[in-house]
Amino acid sequence: MVRLLRLFKSKPKESYYPIRLNDMKMNKKQGFPNNIVKTSKYSILSFLPKFLFTQFTMVTNIYFLAILIICCIPSISTVTPITSIIPLVFVLVVAGIKEIYEDVRRHLADRKFNQTNYIYCTSNNEVSIQSRRIKTGMIIKLKQSDIVPADCIPLLSSNQDGITFIETAALDGETNLKQVLVPNYFIGKTINDINELKGTLLCEYPQPKFDQFRGSITIGNDKISINEKNLLMQGTIIRNTNFVYVLICYCGIHTKLSLNQTPPKLKKSNIDTKFNIFVFVMIIIQCVICLILAILSGHSHSIINDPNEGFWYLPKDDINNKFYGLKKFFGYFTLISYIIPISCQVSLELAKFAQGIFFEQDDDMKIKQINSNGKEEIVGMNAKSTGLNDELGMVKFVLSDKTGTLTENEMKFKKCAIKERVYDISKLQEILNISNNKIKKNKEINENTNNFNNNNSKEINHSCSFIINSNEQENQEESNKNDIINFLKCMALCNTVNINDEKFSSQSPDEEALCLAAKNCGIELISRNQKSIELLEFGINKKYNILSTFEFNSDRKRMSVLTRDENGIITLWCKGADNVMNERCNEEGKECMKYLNEFSSVGLRTLVLAIKTINEDIFSKWYEKYDDAINLLEGREEEVELLQNEMEKDLQIIGISAIEDKLQEGVPETIEMLLRGGIKVWMITGDKMETAINIGKSCKLINNTYYCINDDTLNQCKTTLNEIKLKINQQQHNFSLIINGKNTDWCVHELKNIFKDIVLLSSSVICCRVTPKQKAEITNCVKKITNKIVLTIGDGANDVPMINTGNVGVGIYGKEGNQAARASDFAIRKFRHLAKLILYHGRTSLLRNSEIIKICFYKNASFFLILLWYSFISNFTCQVVFDDYIMTFFNILFTQIQPILIGIFDRDLQWQTIQLFPEVNKEIHKSLRGKVINFILWFFYGIYQSLIFFFVFFWFISPSDITGKDGLNGGIIYTSLTITFYSLFTIIVTLIIETKTWNWILVIGHIISIIFIFIIYGLTCYIPGYSTYDISWNGFTYVFQSFNFYLITIFTIIISVAPLILKRFIQRYFFPDMYHVVQEIQTSLETNYGKKRNFFFEGSNELKQLINHRLPLISKDISFNSTSSNSQINEIELVEEN
Repeated sequence: MVRLLRLFKSKPKESYYPIRLNDMKMNKKQGFPNNIVKTSKYSILSFLPKFLFTQFTMVTNIYFLAILIICCIPSISTVTPITSIIPLVFVLVVAGIKEIYEDVRRHLADRKFNQTNYIYCTSNNEVSIQSRRIKTGMIIKLKQSDIVPADCIPLLSSNQDGITFIETAALDGETNLKQVLVPNYFIGKTINDINELKGTLLCEYPQPKFDQFRGSITIGNDKISINEKNLLMQGTIIRNTNFVYVLICYCGIHTKLSLNQTPPKLKKSNIDTKFNIFVFVMIIIQCVICLILAILSGHSHSIINDPNEGFWYLPKDDINNKFYGLKKFFGYFTLISYIIPISCQVSLELAKFAQGIFFEQDDDMKIKQINSNGKEEIVGMNAKSTGLNDELGMVKFVLSDKTGTLTENEMKFKKCAIKERVYDISKLQEILNISNNKIKKNKEINENTNNFNNNNSKEINHSCSFIINSNEQENQEESNKNDIINFLKCMALCNTVNINDEKFSSQSPDEEALCLAAKNCGIELISRNQKSIELLEFGINKKYNILSTFEFNSDRKRMSVLTRDENGIITLWCKGADNVMNERCNEEGKECMKYLNEFSSVGLRTLVLAIKTINEDIFSKWYEKYDDAINLLEGREEEVELLQNEMEKDLQIIGISAIEDKLQEGVPETIEMLLRGGIKVWMITGDKMETAINIGKSCKLINNTYYCINDDTLNQCKTTLNEIKLKINQQQHNFSLIINGKNTDWCVHELKNIFKDIVLLSSSVICCRVTPKQKAEITNCVKKITNKIVLTIGDGANDVPMINTGNVGVGIYGKEGNQAARASDFAIRKFRHLAKLILYHGRTSLLRNSEIIKICFYKNASFFLILLWYSFISNFTCQVVFDDYIMTFFNILFTQIQPILIGIFDRDLQWQTIQLFPEVNKEIHKSLRGKVINFILWFFYGIYQSLIFFFVFFWFISPSDITGKDGLNGGIIYTSLTITFYSLFTIIVTLIIETKTWNWILVIGHIISIIFIFIIYGLTCYIPGYSTYDISWNGFTYVFQSFNFYLITIFTIIISVAPLILKRFIQRYFFPDMYHVVQEIQTSLETNYGKKRNFFFEGSNELKQLINHRLPLISKDISFNSTSSNSQINEIELVEEN
């Protein structure tokens, strides 16, 4: 049975359909996709159904649609459908406008790409063809600056040796030009040869990896192997190439660009989750209330004299009807449904969108850089997932890459170890007799390699005793000369560096640094093509034929190049990580390995360089098998890897390179600020432990106490973890944890529980020798064992899995491309921008969005629960006390503007203040702000106000009170208008009190809301039939001439907001939060006296006394360091001003 199932089990497709060259009839039968690019989501016909389907997958919209349906049933509903139609339509229209705007932009971009003209080559002539009409198997002529319309194989290039230069910024963000190679078979072919080609292209089934492609072209008896180096991908731009003839292999949805445009993983913020939970709880509470009211309604009707007659002023209601209870349940359900604010989701979306704009426009998040045209431009961050703005404020763990994230990724060659000696650039030049003229010619390189930080220089010289100046060693250095030359050759040959305008360009800054150092010492890489490399060795040109190149990747951790020199000697040049190279090298030359730890301990990046001379016969036999392997379509990677491993063994070490990668500006200060803000910082790197520890100390990630986990077995690792756990339990203190290599896997999987106990107490963690896959596993582990919000940050393609796994992913626009930035939720320019992103923008967005939710639920509870209390005096007959249009526009016009503006502009602290006191961020995680309990408390506050609004009126106004000039009482009109007006104004006053930061936009927002109240009420009062029930007809006449109205309004407002004012007074002056104290300090900075002084509060005894007096419980949480890393501490005077 199992075998039978296996027969029917579908296997993934390995190979694509055969593609015929210059045979469109045969290709058409294969059913290849067209080349129409479509990134838009909607068409004119599909917009409405698709949009509505998407919108009504949201819980709140489903809820309000159900309410609308109930309202449309007259026998059940107690309110008119208009009260539900207009709010729901408003929400859908706002969301629809946003969707249409974004999709129109996508349509325009698609049309521009699809209608671009290219040249289609046939055996007879060349014709113009639009991009959308290009088919698989066509031969297309591309010119300088053309965008490649589909994935294709270059067959003929205007450049020497079949090289085509491309810009891949649209794919990976890299600005360095890359080379795509014409297969060797086609080099030397003419245009006529290409146009008349007949053959078959076999390639793998389309898959999204940019760095993977395999196939073969069969022409007659010749079979030509092709790989990713021979693939021009859709979206890249032809540069420095006059023309190139290409064979189209993948079109439309099968191109790598299209396959990588899959929807990103949906990340939902904590606030959104809490909002949905709160809505769900409110619906349950609403159902319970409606059930109780339905029972009370039935009881009330059963005790009147004639239950079937009901009340003379209301429609007849048959209590004996078996559906009476259900009818009343749904009647009250529609009546009380307004306590759930329909506008809350829209308010949140608009506020988050505006917050994202503020993120991007923040000058502190911008830098100057040189663009691809050589012009200086100012660039800022990119907020790509504004739905996660508030999630930034809840971050508890930051997991960071090192290279390019904490460091500049600008590599500078510092030292090298060859055999038992260590050299710097100047010593190598001295041994090799490089002339001063040569050095001056390469002045820029000299400056980069010799002018470095004095402190680092002293540390290197002191700890390694590196520089050799003794005359006694001159003879030995002379004997090392050949080894030095081989070492320099390896640096110049074993790389993927391109030479553009006499400048080195590579995806790896390490390779650029090595080539610059080799050039500075007399061995210069002057040209490279797919067949050969040319070096200028001490003024003499030397040519090396490339036999094969074994590319670097994160699994191999090494790279090799096989060359044949002018004398016919075959040599394998190899460089890689020490832990990988050590096991592949023989004992010869290993004397230099003793310097690895010394280089690493001062923060230098190390690579081991090795060499191997290969016999011609051995090479021929090996290459025959290798050539067969690279022509395979199935199982190619496995076979190629086995043969590469066979060649890369028994190597001879020729030296170790040591490269410096300086920390970015502001990294130590940023990490210190994050740690003071209660955020635990992890550094995850592929470097050696010694290098990582040195960097950790330099960037203030590691304090004086740290524990290392570097064991060989699982049991040893478990023992070490238990010992660390015992130590920290006996004496609690800040400590750091450093984990090396395979210990990371054990901690993340087998020893997860012990690891959890230690991680929760540590202030920082460093993971060394980590692969990209492990980065994602570590992130996932931290999320699970801590149950906290984890932010991941990186700059390279190898950081993308980690960025996608984190609750919030932050990418840095790096020198090795923008893959990380493209995959991230937020993309920043420098690591130092992370502090403001989290501690200010994230914290402020969290508080703002929390304010929106609590305000929306508060105001709806405050206003619409009056209908609930009114049921108790209307004999549970589901009557309303408000006009339908007042209920309709309450959430749209009367109280909609203020929550949005508060969500955009309100803040409790300025960034300058948070910089001084990042400890205020700890309070976010401890206090009620931003938590569900805060929403509940404000909902209860709304209940309190609704009770005041209802009972104050009926206590102060009796049914016999005369309220008008005509000597009559106002009745339902006077009741409705009075309650409505003082309720609305009390809510507005409450929002005013709750606002922490004022500007003219907020003032105008409140004024507009008040104007809308009078406009809508004016229409309902003086236009007959405008309102369904005309409850407010001519109401202004009754209300505004009544002196009682003004007294009641003032009194109601006072007793309604009094608890809020009292609570804030007591909390601020007797039980203040940390931010209250810091607000006072901020206020002193803004006074005239404060502006005249240069205040630096750290280390201030006066500030300590202030906080100890006002807030003894939190004084211990604020760090007062006598030495500030940012500036010199000045004396401070705190003055109370009357």
